[in-house]
Amino acid sequence: MTVHKREFSMRAANHLDLEIGRRLRQSRLVENLTQGQLAQKLGISFQQLQKYENGANRISASRLWSLSRALRLPITYYYSGLDESHISEAVKDADNGNLPDNTIRVARTLNSLVDGDVKEKLFDLIRALAKQAKNSK
Repeated sequence: MTVHKREFSMRAANHLDLEIGRRLRQSRLVENLTQGQLAQKLGISFQQLQKYENGANRISASRLWSLSRALRLPITYYYSGLDESHISEAVKDADNGNLPDNTIRVARTLNSLVDGDVKEKLFDLIRALAKQAKNSK
């Protein structure tokens, strides 16, 4: 009789999992939700949400859909503008997931604006300023 031994290995988080988790965390903070509050909305444990945010667990398509609905974001938010170099750079520069308080306050303020031309123009302005600052380094 042959006994098959099942081997378990820890999966290393890939850059995409880390970037999606980082975006999830940021969008949760913008909505001023704790991990527990968002987890409760989704019917999962806060530990599971923590694993998603850390990139330790991959987020399934259906869970990502639920997250985007709970955070009132288009599902494309999690993938918008990504390419391999962007993901590597974002993960490297994520500062361990800690956002400065000013960044969170600005994001909350922008999030409170009604969707429309003004909100899009402000996003465009912020992107342009960030790009200019990056290019001048």
